[in-house]
Amino acid sequence: MDAQVIKADRAVRFFLSLALFCNIAFWFLVRGEQARWTNIPPAPDKHFAASYALGDAELSYRIIGLMIQNMGDYGGRTTSLADYDYHALAKWLFLEDFLDPHSDYVPYLAGYYFGSVQKPEEFRPVLGYLETIGRRPEGEKWRWLLQAIWITRFKLGDLDRAIELSYELARVNNPNLPEWAHQMPAFVMNAKGEKEAAYALMLQLLKTRGDRMDPTEVNAMRGYICEQILSKQEAELNPLCKKLP
Repeated sequence: MDAQVIKADRAVRFFLSLALFCNIAFWFLVRGEQARWTNIPPAPDKHFAASYALGDAELSYRIIGLMIQNMGDYGGRTTSLADYDYHALAKWLFLEDFLDPHSDYVPYLAGYYFGSVQKPEEFRPVLGYLETIGRRPEGEKWRWLLQAIWITRFKLGDLDRAIELSYELARVNNPNLPEWAHQMPAFVMNAKGEKEAAYALMLQLLKTRGDRMDPTEVNAMRGYICEQILSKQEAELNPLCKKLP
């Protein structure tokens, strides 16, 4: 065999052996290391968000959505929703809204998945996202505003904020918005104990919207006023409560 070939063969064997040795040494060095939860990374600028799928905004939306959904699951481990940085999460959610403002996939994650966090106070930064989505007149986007109201009222116990969001819901410019959505501020005010304000609002709605409502809805409003807002003695004296079906 030619001497140069032998020399080259020995060099290759040496470098392969060295690579194997380095690989084994590196394995022994890092074998105790495990993936660590460093919390939610900073969201990129929205103008570069589509780069996740080589400029395809819709595909980027889906890739990032799956990443958000599984962000805390790594190395066979899971992370409690209470350990998430919800300020950083809100930025990712708004980024997704920039990529696709029509899809309900990410709002669903925000409202029902992250909204189930064991420490509801942590969720406050995301309420603004649900409010932004819920104000839109298209389709049934108002449902995300309703979800924000539910979380604020029943999980956070913040009735003042729930009233603010309820007025936002009542102002949504959607012809298919249910009639009870216009009554939502009164429901929350009644829960807060502001019965006079709730009564006045319900009367105003009956005067301004009663003629376009189904009779069963009008009767439901009368029933709520007489049975939930007014006391028994007040209801007996109020003409609105006479001859309820």
